[in-house]
Amino acid sequence: MNAGELKQRMASQAAEIARYLLPQGKQKAAEWKAGNTSGEAGDSLSVCIRGAKAGVWKDFAGDDGGDLLDLWMACRGLDIVEAMKEAKQYLGIRDDFPKPPEKTYRLPARPQDMRTPKHRVHEWLTGRGLTAETIAAFKIGEQQSGSKAYAVFPYFDQAGATLINAKYRNPDEKKDMRQEAGTAPCLFGWHLIDRKARVVTITEGEIDAMTLHQMRIPALSVNAGAGNHQWLETDWDKLERFDEILVCFDGDEQGDKGAKEVIQRLGVERCRRVRLGAKDANQWLQDGAEAVDFQQAMDDAKPLDPDELRNADDFTGEVEALFYPDPDAPRDPRIKFDRDFDFFEFRSGEYTCWTGINGHGKSLMLDQVLLGLMAQGERVVVFSGEIPPDKHLQRLHKQATGLHRPAREYIRAVGAWLREKCWLFDLLGMAKLDRLLEVFAYAARRYGVRHFVIDSLMMIDVPSDGVGAITKQNEAVQKIVSFKKAHGAHVHLVAHPRKQKDEDHAPGKMDVAGAGGIVNGADNVFSIWRAQKDEAPFDPNDPDSVAAWEKQKEEPDAKLILMKARYGEHQDFTLKLWFHKPSMQYRSQPRRYPLFYVPFSNQDQEPAS
Repeated sequence: MNAGELKQRMASQAAEIARYLLPQGKQKAAEWKAGNTSGEAGDSLSVCIRGAKAGVWKDFAGDDGGDLLDLWMACRGLDIVEAMKEAKQYLGIRDDFPKPPEKTYRLPARPQDMRTPKHRVHEWLTGRGLTAETIAAFKIGEQQSGSKAYAVFPYFDQAGATLINAKYRNPDEKKDMRQEAGTAPCLFGWHLIDRKARVVTITEGEIDAMTLHQMRIPALSVNAGAGNHQWLETDWDKLERFDEILVCFDGDEQGDKGAKEVIQRLGVERCRRVRLGAKDANQWLQDGAEAVDFQQAMDDAKPLDPDELRNADDFTGEVEALFYPDPDAPRDPRIKFDRDFDFFEFRSGEYTCWTGINGHGKSLMLDQVLLGLMAQGERVVVFSGEIPPDKHLQRLHKQATGLHRPAREYIRAVGAWLREKCWLFDLLGMAKLDRLLEVFAYAARRYGVRHFVIDSLMMIDVPSDGVGAITKQNEAVQKIVSFKKAHGAHVHLVAHPRKQKDEDHAPGKMDVAGAGGIVNGADNVFSIWRAQKDEAPFDPNDPDSVAAWEKQKEEPDAKLILMKARYGEHQDFTLKLWFHKPSMQYRSQPRRYPLFYVPFSNQDQEPAS
């Protein structure tokens, strides 16, 4: 929970918090503010406890005031991070979101032969309008390598004591740039941000952050341009304390795209886009802009334009691309078994309903579909309330390796492969949909996850029958649809069908049990069907057994049937599949050889068959 969200929660309990912080009622700020001895004790401090300004306070004997977090800092003598921690404890708020995967980064040694810029680097930086004080504040260094000089941009922790990363740039060759290998992707300039600051600006380059700092605007810079957002994972917790973040990326197409992605992940409710009078902050400084110009630009920063209001001509390029697609353009991920299938793509911002008769392998096939998505670079979060995580992952490891019992080393290799691709909502049994979507939203913002699985509708707190059940189910679908739109995600929901007369045919769209909104709200609907084949032991000496086996091996073991695709070329499509039981894999042909979603060498494991 970031500072803005916490402020709203605190405002609803303004009276209780004021009494908690000021147990003797209204008090003079000097009585409780550490180090302040001015003024006389009295009733000059007021806190608004209701209405639009609930939580706003003012000490009329001085200049102190602000919101309840400011009051908490003043009363307790804390910085914003410590005040937020105490306030959450008081309100009973637990940030028990999934822990980030364990990542290890090395701390770089201090760059060798680095000195204070006095020659080419000093000339370059001052030529761009930066003062000696700004260069010294950011601890910029100069390093000589043969005939080339490099500016060294050190990335420090908040205390300014530990070097986390370092970037080297040749002022004479823009592309001659590198970072310390193996170090953490993080923001530049943390050591100059006041621990009590509530507003910060994020720029696209180090020199832009230095420029804004020189203009008395607290600023940080990304470490790898507008298109790389790995720093979000590293610095997520540090950024939570800001209730307002200004994104000052370059004023070009790449900067606009990167700014939009950052704003969506950090939260549109607390981010604003800055527009300057030049391509970037430093260029504007060189063009003659002064501190008052920069401050006005910060004040004029606006939230993202509403997505709902667009001119029709804005879409002409996209419409043209639909008629004449670029064969080299990136594609949305497809269904991938032993090969890629072009009849369907998993587009962002869509919801897919998966149905099938009980025991026909809905979850098993969906797991293999997810493996195919991960193999194409996607990240997934799965909630399966019916199977423990270890049992679920055992099945996933079989499918990932194509082996019934992979070697220990292979199991660990699959675990490492999944570390950056797959998360589980660790709950066995019924889940609350609101909490589920809250955690999904966190994963979408922090880790850039795009695929979310709810397996199944029966395992969330939505009644399956009784008075009001249909209404509750439709409301649940509406929440899922709102989530996938807000986060550009693809949600996969497993929904059971009504009881069938027999199992000879796959259930259709109209056979899905429950509210009509389950299917009507879905962008895509898949039905999964498994053939009821005789699994009696094969006897090569028995002609009947041989004949039955020959007949069965050519018939598909299962069918994946696309029954609805709101935006797809195909509205009805049946994919015939054959099942390899030892590896629990589906293949598109009778020849049952193992597939390896995770490559591995030096294998020493039991064969699949």
